[in-house]
Amino acid sequence: MKVTGGYSGAQIALHWLIAAGVLVNYVAREGMGRALRQHLAGQEISIDIAGLHVWTGMAVLALVVLRIALRLLRGGPGAEPRVMGKAAAVVHGLLYLLMLAVPAAGAAAWFGGADALGDPHALLANLLILLAGLHALAALFHHYVLKDGVLRRMLRPA
Repeated sequence: MKVTGGYSGAQIALHWLIAAGVLVNYVAREGMGRALRQHLAGQEISIDIAGLHVWTGMAVLALVVLRIALRLLRGGPGAEPRVMGKAAAVVHGLLYLLMLAVPAAGAAAWFGGADALGDPHALLANLLILLAGLHALAALFHHYVLKDGVLRRMLRPA
């Protein structure tokens, strides 16, 4: 992958749009198990937020695919050396995997009728939120403790 000095405006915008979509869906998750059961049974869905949750999830999936394609085409900053760089690479890899797996499992449950994927979808979503929170804490650690400019890379295009 091509190494650059930072991220493009499009990469930064996708990062924050995806983060917002993941947070919106995490907040709008209440009752989705019941909504899925009603949907699969062909009943009227009694959860008002279900449509928002489903279509935000689809938007997140599309944006993540776009973000991965852009990363492969444009590249990004090189990895830090030593243990912190390896940890960052592992966390980023897991974040990308979860950002694909969570909405894909939700879509398979909702649109494909795979009711058995509802619980794994919820479990993976919890893991995604936990990992994203650790990612945010690491960015703040870089900014306020290490003062190394890592956080600024996701705030200003290079």
